[in-house]
Amino acid sequence: MSKTRVILIEDDSITAFAIRKMLENLGYAVIEIFTSAEDALDMIPSLTPDIIIMDITLRGEMNGIEAAGIINKDHGTPIIYLTGNTNYDTIHKARETTKSYGYLLKPVRGIDLHWTINTALKRHQLENSCL
Repeated sequence: MSKTRVILIEDDSITAFAIRKMLENLGYAVIEIFTSAEDALDMIPSLTPDIIIMDITLRGEMNGIEAAGIINKDHGTPIIYLTGNTNYDTIHKARETTKSYGYLLKPVRGIDLHWTINTALKRHQLENSCL
């Protein structure tokens, strides 16, 4: 059975490294880490990830919510938001304007990461089998 292919979009290198290690220890294949939404959007078609874990607040021209809207429209890859921001307005905007499959609060714990990914992939599979 092939490993689940994950793209991580996180602009903090320490957080990205820690999450990458957790993912690899859990048996996932981290195919790329991006620090900006713009770079990720350029590469998603050629990388064909199974799931994307993306920080809501990214440095650069585009935040995670805006990038998720484009990914939803153009690729349909399931997205799990990553955030250290528990601000209600930010999370509400993310929920109301994009299709996401879960939220992880920083600092991320391995067990939360594993179950959120499993739940997201199952939900995505069920939604697509109903089409």
